[in-house]
Amino acid sequence: MSLMGLEVGRYRLFLIVCGFAILAGLLLVLNRTRYGAMVRAAVDNQRVARGTGIHVQRLFFLTFAFGCGLAGLGGALSLGILGLEPSFALKYLIFFLIVVCVGGAGTIIGPFVAALLVGIVDVAGKYYLPELGAFLIYVFMVITLLVRPNGLIPRKGL
Repeated sequence: MSLMGLEVGRYRLFLIVCGFAILAGLLLVLNRTRYGAMVRAAVDNQRVARGTGIHVQRLFFLTFAFGCGLAGLGGALSLGILGLEPSFALKYLIFFLIVVCVGGAGTIIGPFVAALLVGIVDVAGKYYLPELGAFLIYVFMVITLLVRPNGLIPRKGL
């Protein structure tokens, strides 16, 4: 299939659609629901959240469980492309950390944008400058963090 002039396999297109759907769902839940308001309140100030009747430990447990579920879904969806090997987690852990650092911790949209940019820099770097290859994502990270120390899209209030 063709996407903006590029040939994209059906499964990769499915992954792109899934990524945008999950992003939209997360933004909707965190910004438009009572659950999202409780999470934001508990993250900002646990003591005040407890005072308003929010069971912070249960909320954090549920949020962690939901995040684990999303991580499992991401792993299951990526198996078709990345494969499964014992070093899978270590191989991609640095990418995950770079995405969170560059995107800005505490936001959803920041790491999403950072993931797109890190992916583009990585693939373009390996294609156009194979001798530098994977080194370019580290250069990108350093430059981005020098220019924007709190990340591309930092959490409000930082």
